Amino acid sequence: MLNYTIETLLFMKNPSLLRSIFFGVRMYSCVQSYIYKILIISFLLPTFSFADTVERKPNIIVVLVDDMGYGDLGCQGTVSDVRTPHIDTLAENGVRFTQAYVTAPQCGPSRAAMLSGRYQNRFGFESNEWAYHPGMPLSVPLVSERLKQAGYATGYIGKWGITSKRYAYPPKRGFDESYWVQDGNVYFPNRPSPHNTQMHRGMDPIELDTYSTDAFGREAIDFIERHEEESFFLFISYITPHVPMEAKASDLERFAHIEDPLRRTTLAMIACLDDNVGNMLRVLEQKGLDEDTLIFFISDNGGYPGNGSLNTPYRGTKSQMLEGGIHVPFIMQWKGKLLEGKVYEEVVSSLDIVPTSLAVAGVEAQPEWQLDGVNLLPYIAGRASGVPHEALFWRYKAWSERPEQDGWAIREGEWMLVRNGWAKTPPALYNLANDPKQKNDLSKALPERYSNMRKRWDTWDAKNITPGSIKL
Repeated sequence: MLNYTIETLLFMKNPSLLRSIFFGVRMYSCVQSYIYKILIISFLLPTFSFADTVERKPNIIVVLVDDMGYGDLGCQGTVSDVRTPHIDTLAENGVRFTQAYVTAPQCGPSRAAMLSGRYQNRFGFESNEWAYHPGMPLSVPLVSERLKQAGYATGYIGKWGITSKRYAYPPKRGFDESYWVQDGNVYFPNRPSPHNTQMHRGMDPIELDTYSTDAFGREAIDFIERHEEESFFLFISYITPHVPMEAKASDLERFAHIEDPLRRTTLAMIACLDDNVGNMLRVLEQKGLDEDTLIFFISDNGGYPGNGSLNTPYRGTKSQMLEGGIHVPFIMQWKGKLLEGKVYEEVVSSLDIVPTSLAVAGVEAQPEWQLDGVNLLPYIAGRASGVPHEALFWRYKAWSERPEQDGWAIREGEWMLVRNGWAKTPPALYNLANDPKQKNDLSKALPERYSNMRKRWDTWDAKNITPGSIKL
């Protein structure tokens, strides 16, 4: 039996009733206090359970995209040529985060953190190559395993990217159903590739039968329709707009007016992604599930020149520790539960997806799980004091084992101290509130701040381990 606090209940079925009770009597403080005490007693009685309040636990969907720059959604408002009307509705009906970060400028380590809720450096997953040597450790539980234990039907669709080891394929990591590919890098069937583009259903290899973005969208709808009567967790990992840059002819025609062929292809691929997200949202609405489903939308890292995705207005690209590599689009929608059209401007992290999902599912996170994220719901609602994160940290050790290429960073409030490893530059201190494009290094002008932030990063890094040192 699951007990809930008043704060959690405000996000459950019929939140308008609770809000009207709490906020509609503000002018009558004594009445409000009396009602509040009654509600506390009523809701926290031992006999109260989640099932008494809602018919089922909320569904949770994570939509992850690959190498999408900060600017490449219409709702971001920084790029004029992109068209994402369906994804934009997530922001219209939910919360758009303007200061959202992933934990690495590359897909493998970023995904490892996103699925576990822990900095990947805690278990030695530093760059993509560690997906092969040795891969995501079995000793680090994933959110799918937590939610499966809580009674959720779990599904994974799309690029896996966190291990090539058969003992840790999606079916072995808490996903009841899966339709997936290890490396991504595949759109059209039967195209030669130097990467591992073998599709799987569960543990079995299968053939890709259509454009992969459409295949993933189809599979997502099929999963939803088959599990509409039960609580489900669905992780959809689209390859778009990662290379190879391949779009359907029908989508390219929609952007015939774009002169640059690479950008035209990028926009066409993103439009196809948007169509499939729109189809999923339509099914959720038709099934009456849209108000019972929390949706996250996020990119695994920034874009880069090779895939034509734009990180506007930020400097830097994928594989770099500058804003363009780690500052990503992030949206949450939960119709009827979250404020519509809210823009949240405090710093948040992809690490927060796991704690937020667990809270929604009624799973109490345990201290020994050592989660590095937080439940975002109280912060979004303005009921939690302070900010979700006083500081965020990064460490990115290149597979080349050349220390001059290693990168690290710390963001503390509006300040960021960063060593952009691949650029082989010394650490630089930026005030992001005044200098979001990171052009003015203040490290020499503010040596004390530089020193304090470096010490704080060193303290955090002391708890990390050598890359690849955990074998299972």
